[in-house]
Amino acid sequence: MEQQHQQSAGSFPGPEDDYVVDFDFGGDWLGLTLQEGTRAEARELAAHLVGQFNPLNLVGGRAALQKDLEERALSVFESGPVLAAAAYTEGGALLADLAVFAYGEDGVQRPSPQEYLPQLLKWPYAEVKGEPQVSDVRLPIGTAVRVQAMLIEKRRFGWGKKLSESVQYGVWPDGLEEILVVEARWLNFERTEELTELVDRLMPTMRLLPVPAESAEAAEPTEPAPDGASDSPIET
Repeated sequence: MEQQHQQSAGSFPGPEDDYVVDFDFGGDWLGLTLQEGTRAEARELAAHLVGQFNPLNLVGGRAALQKDLEERALSVFESGPVLAAAAYTEGGALLADLAVFAYGEDGVQRPSPQEYLPQLLKWPYAEVKGEPQVSDVRLPIGTAVRVQAMLIEKRRFGWGKKLSESVQYGVWPDGLEEILVVEARWLNFERTEELTELVDRLMPTMRLLPVPAESAEAAEPTEPAPDGASDSPIET
């Protein structure tokens, strides 16, 4: 997703310490979330994802798709999502990008949906064409505002413009201080109805899960071993 998402009041670029965002992706979306953002991590993830495609259906071949997935994962990682995904055709063509961003600050009351709506109507990488469609939604996770708009994006290096479409959800999870912003974006207007339904069907499955125990343990600092002791297991 070619963007640097808005970094509004107290925003932060990574996952919260005590939860991760998850969806029931089914077979519609490929997870592109990176933890470290290294080339090696992206290459390993892309190789795993390519294995889910039937090579006989791939138009451009395995190598081209793997390279596309690798570069896409690295690109979206730079914008600081807590979760990233993409939808592809069976032939390996990109249908839509999806990313989740978290905004909030400890001890600071988050703005209401009405107060935050102006932020949801801004795209730092594009201008809005026409009038966005705005609606209030109640999801199992909490209150949400849905915005759908056609965008005019500047191409890289300023060469011309392109049209895209975006469906964006601002989500107020019950019991949290953060606002989660979910954005899906695509260029293929011929499939707008299909992709809109794909996103809207995904959103009610949004949930917050505790950070896996192994991740929490890995993040805890370790105390140095006493003199003469070894950090390695002792074989007997």
